Amino acid sequence: MNALTAIQHRVLSFVIDHQKKRGSPPTVREIAARLGYRSVNNARQHLRLIERKGYIRHIPGKARGIELIVGFERESGNELQVPLVGRIAAGAPVTAVENLEGYVTIDRNIFRGEGLFTLRVKGSSMIGAGIHDGDIVIVRQQPDVENNEIAVVIIEGEATLKRVIKEGDRVVLRAENPAFGDMTFFSNSKLWIVGKMVGLMRRC
Repeated sequence: MNALTAIQHRVLSFVIDHQKKRGSPPTVREIAARLGYRSVNNARQHLRLIERKGYIRHIPGKARGIELIVGFERESGNELQVPLVGRIAAGAPVTAVENLEGYVTIDRNIFRGEGLFTLRVKGSSMIGAGIHDGDIVIVRQQPDVENNEIAVVIIEGEATLKRVIKEGDRVVLRAENPAFGDMTFFSNSKLWIVGKMVGLMRRC
């Protein structure tokens, strides 16, 4: 990762602190207020530069659409071991592997709640969302997600990582790579949402 400037570090520290204390990232307007900017565009510019340097990812269409990419900060005494339970496809689905590969250390103050686990990404279908082959995604187990969120989905025993688009009585699993088409399912299809992606780890 590239080094942050002093102001970028201040912005990132506020994002991390907000996530820890309130369980969600701040809005751009809240960041602008914290930095004393009258215009939110200044805050947006800092966030874009921080994203380019690999510390965060922006989720379009969400007021609190800042997602931390962990792995750059550790806090003594606040580490949490969560299971790494195999690999997941970011492309064509592959057979879900449920055997335990090991454990991954995350910051318990940033990623709260029960039912956290990690999966290793395989493939390039989510590269447009900043998710690359070999990355480790942090997932919170839950049976459903909001529209346009990224989730781990099981399709007839096959696991994949996709953006979930809800359109009336159907669910569309959408890649973040134009080389991969949508997968469409109706409400009675054999589709099981395992959990919501809440973070990403990458070897620097």
